Amino acid sequence: MHVVTQVNVKHVDVLFFGAHPDDVEWGAGGIAILLRDAGISFAIVDLTNGEMGNRGTFEERQVEAAAAAEFLGATRESLNLPDCGLVDTPENRRLVASAIRRYRPDLVIAPYWEDRHPDHAAAGLMVRNSQIYCALKKLDDPNPPHKPRAILYCPLNKFERPTFVVDTTSVFPQKLDLLRIHRSQFGKTAEEFGVIAHGVGDYLFGLESRDRYFGSLAGARYGEALIADQPVRLSGLGEVLRLLHG
Repeated sequence: MHVVTQVNVKHVDVLFFGAHPDDVEWGAGGIAILLRDAGISFAIVDLTNGEMGNRGTFEERQVEAAAAAEFLGATRESLNLPDCGLVDTPENRRLVASAIRRYRPDLVIAPYWEDRHPDHAAAGLMVRNSQIYCALKKLDDPNPPHKPRAILYCPLNKFERPTFVVDTTSVFPQKLDLLRIHRSQFGKTAEEFGVIAHGVGDYLFGLESRDRYFGSLAGARYGEALIADQPVRLSGLGEVLRLLHG
Protein backbone atom coordinates (compact mmCIF):
# COMPACT_ATOMS: atom_id res chain seq x y z
CA MET A 1 0.00 0.00 0.00
CA HIS A 2 1.47 3.33 -1.03
CA VAL A 3 0.35 6.35 0.96
CA VAL A 4 -0.14 9.60 -0.93
CA THR A 5 1.34 12.45 1.05
CA GLN A 6 1.56 16.17 0.76
CA VAL A 7 5.18 17.20 0.48
CA ASN A 8 6.45 20.75 0.60
CA VAL A 9 8.20 20.83 -2.73
CA LYS A 10 9.18 23.68 -4.97
CA HIS A 11 6.88 23.98 -7.96
CA VAL A 12 8.75 23.36 -11.21
CA ASP A 13 8.37 24.19 -14.88
CA VAL A 14 9.11 20.65 -16.09
CA LEU A 15 8.60 17.29 -14.38
CA PHE A 16 10.39 14.19 -15.73
CA PHE A 17 9.25 10.63 -15.03
CA GLY A 18 11.41 7.55 -15.49
CA ALA A 19 10.78 3.90 -14.78
CA HIS A 20 14.35 3.45 -13.45
CA PRO A 21 16.94 5.81 -11.96
CA ASP A 22 18.80 6.31 -15.26
CA ASP A 23 15.87 6.49 -17.69
CA VAL A 24 15.49 10.28 -17.67
CA GLU A 25 19.21 10.70 -18.29
CA TRP A 26 19.16 8.10 -21.08
CA GLY A 27 16.13 9.48 -22.91
CA ALA A 28 16.22 13.18 -22.13
CA GLY A 29 19.52 13.94 -20.44
CA GLY A 30 20.45 16.56 -23.03
CA ILE A 31 17.11 18.29 -22.57
CA ALA A 32 17.63 18.30 -18.81
CA ILE A 33 21.09 19.86 -19.20
CA LEU A 34 19.69 22.53 -21.54
CA LEU A 35 16.99 23.31 -18.97
CA ARG A 36 19.60 23.53 -16.23
CA ASP A 37 21.77 25.90 -18.25
CA ALA A 38 18.75 28.08 -19.09
CA GLY A 39 17.72 28.33 -15.45
CA ILE A 40 14.42 26.50 -16.07
CA SER A 41 13.31 24.54 -13.03
CA PHE A 42 12.66 20.82 -13.22
CA ALA A 43 12.43 17.72 -11.05
CA ILE A 44 12.78 13.98 -11.62
CA VAL A 45 10.46 11.26 -10.34
CA ASP A 46 11.77 7.69 -10.62
CA LEU A 47 8.95 5.16 -10.39
CA THR A 48 11.27 2.38 -9.14
CA ASN A 49 14.76 2.14 -7.68
CA GLY A 50 16.02 -0.23 -10.38
CA GLU A 51 16.76 -2.84 -7.76
CA MET A 52 16.21 -5.84 -10.07
CA GLY A 53 18.81 -4.88 -12.67
CA ASN A 54 21.68 -7.24 -13.42
CA ARG A 55 24.14 -4.37 -13.06
CA GLY A 56 24.65 -2.57 -9.77
CA THR A 57 23.24 -2.97 -6.28
CA PHE A 58 20.34 -1.06 -4.79
CA GLU A 59 22.78 1.00 -2.73
CA GLU A 60 24.99 1.82 -5.73
CA ARG A 61 22.03 2.95 -7.78
CA GLN A 62 20.80 5.18 -4.97
CA VAL A 63 24.18 6.92 -4.76
CA GLU A 64 24.38 7.29 -8.54
CA ALA A 65 20.86 8.70 -8.85
CA ALA A 66 21.59 11.29 -6.17
CA ALA A 67 24.88 12.27 -7.82
CA ALA A 68 23.19 12.64 -11.22
CA ALA A 69 20.50 14.85 -9.69
CA GLU A 70 23.23 17.00 -8.11
CA PHE A 71 24.96 17.27 -11.51
CA LEU A 72 21.66 18.52 -12.96
CA GLY A 73 20.76 20.72 -10.00
CA ALA A 74 17.41 18.95 -9.81
CA THR A 75 15.15 17.62 -7.09
CA ARG A 76 14.76 13.86 -7.37
CA GLU A 77 12.49 11.36 -5.66
CA SER A 78 11.37 7.75 -6.07
CA LEU A 79 7.86 6.35 -5.77
CA ASN A 80 9.46 3.04 -4.68
CA LEU A 81 7.30 0.89 -6.93
CA PRO A 82 8.59 -2.61 -7.76
CA ASP A 83 11.25 -2.84 -10.45
CA CYS A 84 10.24 -5.28 -13.21
CA GLY A 85 6.72 -5.06 -11.81
CA LEU A 86 5.30 -1.75 -13.05
CA VAL A 87 1.67 -2.05 -14.07
CA ASP A 88 -0.73 0.62 -15.31
CA THR A 89 -3.37 0.40 -12.56
CA PRO A 90 -5.76 3.01 -11.13
CA GLU A 91 -3.71 3.06 -7.91
CA ASN A 92 -0.45 3.71 -9.76
CA ARG A 93 -2.08 6.37 -11.95
CA ARG A 94 -3.17 8.07 -8.74
CA LEU A 95 0.40 8.00 -7.39
CA VAL A 96 1.70 9.59 -10.59
CA ALA A 97 -1.07 12.20 -10.52
CA SER A 98 -0.27 13.04 -6.91
CA ALA A 99 3.33 13.82 -7.88
CA ILE A 100 2.11 16.04 -10.71
CA ARG A 101 -0.30 17.78 -8.34
CA ARG A 102 2.56 18.41 -5.90
CA TYR A 103 5.11 19.76 -8.37
CA ARG A 104 2.53 21.57 -10.53
CA PRO A 105 4.62 21.59 -13.75
CA ASP A 106 3.66 23.24 -17.02
CA LEU A 107 5.24 20.33 -18.92
CA VAL A 108 5.58 16.64 -18.11
CA ILE A 109 8.04 14.38 -19.95
CA ALA A 110 7.70 10.60 -19.63
CA PRO A 111 8.89 7.46 -21.43
CA TYR A 112 7.08 6.58 -24.64
CA TRP A 113 4.51 3.89 -23.91
CA GLU A 114 5.78 1.47 -26.58
CA ASP A 115 9.10 -0.09 -25.61
CA ARG A 116 10.76 -3.50 -25.43
CA HIS A 117 11.14 -3.11 -21.64
CA PRO A 118 7.75 -3.65 -19.95
CA ASP A 119 8.57 -1.14 -17.20
CA HIS A 120 9.26 1.63 -19.73
CA ALA A 121 6.00 0.91 -21.53
CA ALA A 122 4.05 0.75 -18.28
CA ALA A 123 5.59 4.01 -17.05
CA GLY A 124 4.44 5.79 -20.19
CA LEU A 125 0.93 4.39 -19.86
CA MET A 126 0.78 5.30 -16.17
CA VAL A 127 1.65 8.92 -16.92
CA ARG A 128 -0.59 9.05 -19.98
CA ASN A 129 -3.56 7.67 -18.05
CA SER A 130 -2.93 9.76 -14.93
CA GLN A 131 -4.25 12.89 -16.57
CA ILE A 132 -7.84 12.49 -15.42
CA TYR A 133 -6.64 12.01 -11.83
CA CYS A 134 -4.63 15.22 -12.04
CA ALA A 135 -7.79 17.26 -12.50
CA LEU A 136 -10.25 15.44 -10.21
CA LYS A 137 -11.48 17.68 -7.41
CA LYS A 138 -12.99 14.77 -5.47
CA LEU A 139 -9.83 12.67 -5.51
CA ASP A 140 -8.66 11.66 -2.04
CA ASP A 141 -5.40 13.57 -2.35
CA PRO A 142 -4.09 16.42 -0.19
CA ASN A 143 -2.62 18.20 -3.22
CA PRO A 144 -4.95 20.46 -5.23
CA PRO A 145 -5.83 19.59 -8.83
CA HIS A 146 -3.34 20.58 -11.49
CA LYS A 147 -3.37 19.96 -15.23
CA PRO A 148 -0.06 20.40 -17.09
CA ARG A 149 -0.18 22.36 -20.33
CA ALA A 150 1.33 19.40 -22.16
CA ILE A 151 2.63 15.87 -21.63
CA LEU A 152 5.34 14.71 -24.03
CA TYR A 153 6.98 11.31 -24.35
CA CYS A 154 10.59 10.41 -25.10
CA PRO A 155 11.31 7.11 -26.88
CA LEU A 156 13.99 5.07 -25.15
CA ASN A 157 14.39 2.02 -27.38
CA LYS A 158 11.81 2.58 -30.13
CA PHE A 159 12.68 4.76 -33.10
CA GLU A 160 9.25 6.36 -33.36
CA ARG A 161 8.74 9.38 -35.58
CA PRO A 162 9.02 12.40 -33.24
CA THR A 163 6.76 15.40 -32.95
CA PHE A 164 9.69 17.56 -31.84
CA VAL A 165 13.44 17.10 -31.97
CA VAL A 166 15.47 19.07 -29.45
CA ASP A 167 18.95 19.92 -30.76
CA THR A 168 21.30 18.64 -28.04
CA THR A 169 24.53 18.96 -30.04
CA SER A 170 26.03 21.60 -27.76
CA VAL A 171 25.55 19.50 -24.63
CA PHE A 172 26.08 15.97 -25.92
CA PRO A 173 29.54 15.60 -24.27
CA GLN A 174 27.94 16.66 -20.98
CA LYS A 175 25.17 14.11 -21.52
CA LEU A 176 27.82 11.39 -21.76
CA ASP A 177 29.36 12.69 -18.52
CA LEU A 178 25.91 12.53 -16.94
CA LEU A 179 25.40 8.93 -18.06
CA ARG A 180 28.83 7.95 -16.75
CA ILE A 181 27.71 9.03 -13.27
CA HIS A 182 25.56 5.91 -13.43
CA ARG A 183 28.77 3.91 -13.37
CA SER A 184 27.09 0.63 -12.46
CA GLN A 185 25.00 0.84 -15.63
CA PHE A 186 27.31 2.41 -18.21
CA GLY A 187 30.85 1.88 -16.94
CA LYS A 188 31.41 -1.15 -19.16
CA THR A 189 30.05 -2.85 -22.24
CA ALA A 190 27.45 -5.56 -21.83
CA GLU A 191 30.11 -8.25 -22.37
CA GLU A 192 32.29 -6.74 -19.64
CA PHE A 193 29.29 -6.66 -17.30
CA GLY A 194 28.70 -10.34 -18.05
CA VAL A 195 25.11 -9.79 -19.20
CA ILE A 196 23.30 -10.44 -22.47
CA ALA A 197 23.02 -7.26 -24.49
CA HIS A 198 19.94 -6.09 -26.38
CA GLY A 199 21.33 -4.88 -29.69
CA VAL A 200 24.66 -3.04 -29.56
CA GLY A 201 26.71 -4.24 -26.59
CA ASP A 202 28.35 -0.85 -26.02
CA TYR A 203 25.54 1.08 -24.35
CA LEU A 204 26.91 4.58 -24.87
CA PHE A 205 27.66 3.84 -28.52
CA GLY A 206 24.06 2.73 -28.89
CA LEU A 207 22.87 5.94 -27.24
CA GLU A 208 25.05 8.06 -29.52
CA SER A 209 23.72 6.23 -32.58
CA ARG A 210 20.13 6.90 -31.50
CA ASP A 211 20.74 10.57 -30.74
CA ARG A 212 22.55 11.01 -34.07
CA TYR A 213 19.55 9.51 -35.85
CA PHE A 214 17.02 11.78 -34.15
CA GLY A 215 19.27 14.79 -34.69
CA SER A 216 19.60 13.98 -38.38
CA LEU A 217 15.82 14.19 -38.77
CA ALA A 218 16.01 17.88 -37.85
CA GLY A 219 19.35 18.78 -39.43
CA ALA A 220 21.33 18.58 -36.18
CA ARG A 221 24.30 16.42 -35.22
CA TYR A 222 22.57 15.16 -32.06
CA GLY A 223 18.99 15.38 -30.93
CA GLU A 224 16.44 14.01 -28.50
CA ALA A 225 12.94 13.11 -29.61
CA LEU A 226 9.67 14.13 -28.00
CA ILE A 227 6.29 12.74 -29.03
CA ALA A 228 2.88 14.28 -28.43
CA ASP A 229 -0.09 11.94 -28.32
CA GLN A 230 -2.52 14.77 -29.00
CA PRO A 231 -2.34 18.26 -30.53
CA VAL A 232 -0.39 20.81 -28.50
CA ARG A 233 -2.22 24.11 -28.37
CA LEU A 234 -0.30 27.23 -29.37
CA SER A 235 -1.68 30.71 -28.86
CA GLY A 236 -0.40 31.96 -32.19
CA LEU A 237 2.41 32.02 -34.72
CA GLY A 238 4.57 33.87 -32.23
CA GLU A 239 4.92 30.65 -30.25
CA VAL A 240 5.86 28.76 -33.39
CA LEU A 241 8.56 31.33 -34.13
CA ARG A 242 9.87 31.08 -30.59
CA LEU A 243 10.09 27.32 -31.02
CA LEU A 244 12.00 27.71 -34.27
CA HIS A 245 14.42 30.24 -32.80
CA GLY A 246 14.93 28.29 -29.57
